[in-house]
Amino acid sequence: KLICVLVAMITHTNETSTSDEEMSTSEGNSDQEVPPQSSAELTQIEFEAYPPADEDWAGVRALLDGLVKGLTLDVGYFSQTLIDNYKVGTVIKGADIEEGEDDPVFAVASILPLTLFPDAAKLKQLTTSLLSKCDPDSTSEIDKILSSSDTAFLLNAKFNNLPLQITAQLYKALKMELITERKENAVYKVKNLVMLTKSYQEPERERKSKRSKTVDTPVQYEGADTAILSSIASHSFSWKITDETLAPMDTTTRAEEVSQGFRTVLVIPTERFLKSVDKIVETMSPES
Repeated sequence: KLICVLVAMITHTNETSTSDEEMSTSEGNSDQEVPPQSSAELTQIEFEAYPPADEDWAGVRALLDGLVKGLTLDVGYFSQTLIDNYKVGTVIKGADIEEGEDDPVFAVASILPLTLFPDAAKLKQLTTSLLSKCDPDSTSEIDKILSSSDTAFLLNAKFNNLPLQITAQLYKALKMELITERKENAVYKVKNLVMLTKSYQEPERERKSKRSKTVDTPVQYEGADTAILSSIASHSFSWKITDETLAPMDTTTRAEEVSQGFRTVLVIPTERFLKSVDKIVETMSPES
């Protein structure tokens, strides 16, 4: 079932290409990009949005694997649970894919209530891993949220160079679907959304906090969407991904100094999220 069509053009200047094997590998593949053709070639891609389906499992898993680095969980099970509960969720794929061609998942977004996980032990493995990353002073409060039937995961995993307007439309779709679904299904009447997102620290900030188990200086976000959502979060905590570095976002930083990759959990009250979506869409629109 096609739910909407999104069209975007992207320009590639990369000198290397991404192989089919690299695109489908899930473990440690946290920096996926829409595959380039050559350093001198423009790539025009038309994207379509669909509800998640079984055929998307490998692509969804690859995206989630990069998002949940540092956590202990069954990513395959998590991916299948997301697909099975597709009513508030979207995958972005290429349009006009010929039969026999690869059909990669460029992005996945979902709101997944914790009560929809059929295997309590696998859910417990994930929530226990999350609790191990938060500050001891907030463990009790986070534990209550992660144990509540009023909590859902908010997921938005995508290729790094996906056009901003598509990211914005993913949030818009989540808002519309959540509002619709919770009128008919009480499971979706959740109070809190737990969002896993990528973040980073610039070199100077990273040096100041490198001895800490958890982050005691603010992390930063690559996208305006997560920056906006972090500003309305009731709780947050982060952890360092030791084998992940990024080119400095600050152009005045010395080239040899790289930003340190982190993962951040944001606890966002659902009503705040719904109110923030219009701002996200406006901020990430081409006219902004």
